[in-house]
Amino acid sequence: MASVAAQFNHLHSLLVQLKEAQDHLIKGPRQIKARQARVTEAEQQLAVKEQEWKDARATVDRKNLDLRSKESHLNDLQGKLNTASSNREYDIIRGQTGADQAAKAVLEDEILEWLDRVDVLQREVAECKLLIKQVQDDAHKFANDFETKASGLMQQEEELKKQIAEAEKIIPKDFYAQYRRLVEAYGAEGLASSENGMCNQCYVGITPQNRVLLNSGKLLFCSVCGRLLYPFDREAH
Repeated sequence: MASVAAQFNHLHSLLVQLKEAQDHLIKGPRQIKARQARVTEAEQQLAVKEQEWKDARATVDRKNLDLRSKESHLNDLQGKLNTASSNREYDIIRGQTGADQAAKAVLEDEILEWLDRVDVLQREVAECKLLIKQVQDDAHKFANDFETKASGLMQQEEELKKQIAEAEKIIPKDFYAQYRRLVEAYGAEGLASSENGMCNQCYVGITPQNRVLLNSGKLLFCSVCGRLLYPFDREAH
């Protein structure tokens, strides 16, 4: 028959495995949700960039209309300049022409700047679309992988629960209620082995008397962290 230390080490190991299986089952949906959130965020960023691109294009179109209007006005002024009937009228028209030419030059510079902005935004839109595909692919792959693993994890969880119920038979009835409270509160960490007179959960030494009791197969609760102590199984390590 296995020693008390070996039996409790086995129980502790089963509890650890159960915690790992349950963690995977809990974390899977959370990670799926997080990946879906990244897809939504990327789609929102794309919508922002596409709107910025549309606004920039609209600005270019509007300024091109302003430029054509300015060019038309300059042509009109040139016609008036050619038919000016006095020096005063000629000078006035020349002043208006100079002002319109300066305004036209500013518009041309602004259009070039906005065209550059359109090009930048177009690249950013393409990058956003690529990112969406990447995060969508990642989300779909993770969800499919988890769906494939979930069935096995649930079977593993049920099998471990059966093994734990069998392994728990080593626990005396007067210890069982407190043991269950510890496991429900801390999971596998509700138990702690004791090595070299020390609790391996809180690393506080136990009294020589309690050390003797543990080594004789008696169960104790750590006076500091409250964990159920059992002798360290050297053969298992």
